[in-house]
Amino acid sequence: MAGSDLPRILLVDDEQDLLDGLRRQLRREFDVETAVGAANGLFSLGKGAPFEVIVSDFMMPGINGAQFLTAARKAAPSATRMLLTGHTNLADAAITVNQGGIFRMLLKPVDHETMTGALRDCVAQHRLVVAERELLEQTLRGSVQALTEVLSLVSPAAFGRGTRMRRVAAAILDAVGAEDRWALELAVQMSQLGAVSLPPAVAERLMTGVDLNATEQAMVDRMGEVAEQLVSPIPRLGAVAEAIRYSRKGFDGSGAPPDGTAGDRIPFGGRLLRLVEDHDALLAQGASPTVAIATLRSQAARYDPVLLDALAAVASPAGGVRGVPMAELQVGMVLAAPVTSLSGVLLVSGGQDVTPGLLTRLRNFAELEDGVAEPLMVMDAE
Repeated sequence: MAGSDLPRILLVDDEQDLLDGLRRQLRREFDVETAVGAANGLFSLGKGAPFEVIVSDFMMPGINGAQFLTAARKAAPSATRMLLTGHTNLADAAITVNQGGIFRMLLKPVDHETMTGALRDCVAQHRLVVAERELLEQTLRGSVQALTEVLSLVSPAAFGRGTRMRRVAAAILDAVGAEDRWALELAVQMSQLGAVSLPPAVAERLMTGVDLNATEQAMVDRMGEVAEQLVSPIPRLGAVAEAIRYSRKGFDGSGAPPDGTAGDRIPFGGRLLRLVEDHDALLAQGASPTVAIATLRSQAARYDPVLLDALAAVASPAGGVRGVPMAELQVGMVLAAPVTSLSGVLLVSGGQDVTPGLLTRLRNFAELEDGVAEPLMVMDAE
């Protein structure tokens, strides 16, 4: 079997001779990289292909193995972690295992057969975790994409808003970094599912920033609850439903749900969604990006300050805008302005990515007597 096909293992110890010996013993079955000390181990995590398994000795000068594996858990969360130790106190061992998220702990000295068997178990665990993540991020995301495509047909304005918000949220997440960002981006997009409960006239008024009367505002206020009810039954979307539930919660604890939660105790997804939703509403009302950010800063107590600073850094649009005829519209383009019929009826909101389904929808409209107003304004690639 080629070396590149072998499971990639990182061994960390403060004794070079021991590491060399382990490498010789394991090299037939594993692609082994070694690091002397915790600092070198952390450096190794940032280069080359990801490791399937990280193995560390416990007794090392400076940062011990438990502390190293705790740090490694953040740097390489999908890697399976194993600790070698001569430490036999069960209470301390339990703390070590729990803090580092350690899958196996072996007591030294370890014979070759035991070591190899444990590494095989670690590799199997890693591949199980990766397979589950791929299921969530690919299969589940594909299913959810189908649901949002339906939203694009039922309420193109709501779908457009969700797409704009998701694009801004993705830029914020690039700036701040976040785990499980697939769930965060899904929460932003799916937060608009509640629009299916709105009468078409109310949905259009909401998406274009027109002032709503009390009855209409009450309908809009229930959108999050409707979206949460639609998402909650879907397996493994608990984080998405939670983000939507807290999307009207202010960082200062104001808003719903009235449970006393505030600050960093509010789920990250809820904080993110509150910010990008309010930002998009200001833009829909005609505010420029600069004015929108200034308005949000004037109400800063409602928003996570780290996310607000990140939004301010990424909110300025890049690239220009150009017009294209309907015949030249392509999948992958981004609509810079709403698309209307020749008589002025809104067909698609601005800010949407042109998907195969959306392109088909517009082509169908173009075949009707009322047609599609051209040119269509799209954003130039950066």
